Amino acid sequence: MARTFSGRRLREARRAAGLTAEQLADAVDRSPWAVWRWERDAAQPNIGTADLLADAVGVALPDLLADDRAAVA
Repeated sequence: MARTFSGRRLREARRAAGLTAEQLADAVDRSPWAVWRWERDAAQPNIGTADLLADAVGVALPDLLADDRAAVA
């Protein structure tokens, strides 16, 4: 099953790490707007940025991924 970046998991990990969206954006050298879009699944970070996000919130990259549960006919 395919795995995709999960904005919900990013938001939960950021909050658990005690970071604001602005602090996370600074940590990965991106804008708070980018973090906002990722957390709402309006955009997907590239793999390098996803790895930086995982490091910044103190989790392994797979913890920020979710199974793609799209129905397959």
